[in-house]
Amino acid sequence: MQEYRANKLRTALDIVRRIENWPTALALRLRRHRPGLRLLAFRKGLNVVCRRDTRDWDVIHELLFAGGYDRALQALSLLSGEPVVLDLGSNIGLFSLRAAAAHPRAQVHAFEPGPPNYRLFEINRLANPSLADRIHLHREAVAGEERTTEWRFDDRNPGASGLYGQGGATFPVRVRAFADVLAALPGQVALAKIDIEGAEYELLNFTPAALWKRVDTISLELHSDPAARQSQEAVLQQFLNLGYQAEQEKVCSYYLHRQPAGLPR
Repeated sequence: MQEYRANKLRTALDIVRRIENWPTALALRLRRHRPGLRLLAFRKGLNVVCRRDTRDWDVIHELLFAGGYDRALQALSLLSGEPVVLDLGSNIGLFSLRAAAAHPRAQVHAFEPGPPNYRLFEINRLANPSLADRIHLHREAVAGEERTTEWRFDDRNPGASGLYGQGGATFPVRVRAFADVLAALPGQVALAKIDIEGAEYELLNFTPAALWKRVDTISLELHSDPAARQSQEAVLQQFLNLGYQAEQEKVCSYYLHRQPAGLPR
């Protein structure tokens, strides 16, 4: 109990230190069961609109407080030129905002098919005008094969919505094949963030091995296989076989990067 209270106090102090309108953020934590939107103005420049009475705050905490994707974004910040970033499963846009902020010339292509999340992502994009022009938002899902199918919305945990969700409102969405997304881009993908709630198994199995050479690094969040055929360990091994090395990120995901040329595998 003492550790739990210490963690709550640490979170409260982080909120005050990092968010200009910290009373609004504290109210999100203390009065969770009230609907509506709230704008959080971070002291480092990001503006984030989120939904009360949902787990949007958990996503904010993971990406902006707990260091989620830090390893990948640090590597992105050191690149030259105009690196291309893919954000598959964008939710309300926090990863895209962080990627655009991490590199002043990065071009981010974000894919979010669900109307409730897409609308809030567009609000967040417009709330950050210095980043908006470099974030290209697509109202599409990305998986292994192109098709039209249903996307399920989890209104309490919107970040867990997806093609393989259970219950909740459904929306018809277009799915693009990952291979076609890569083919439409002019060059290398510096970083692909993949958080697509189980569709990563299909994406991996339908994408030819040679195309992965177009993707330099990956931030991958693994979920259970919807078809219950493959384990997470087997998927990681497939990426190792494609020439990536895997490092555990601080929160929820793996950072996959290619081994420098000339070193033994």
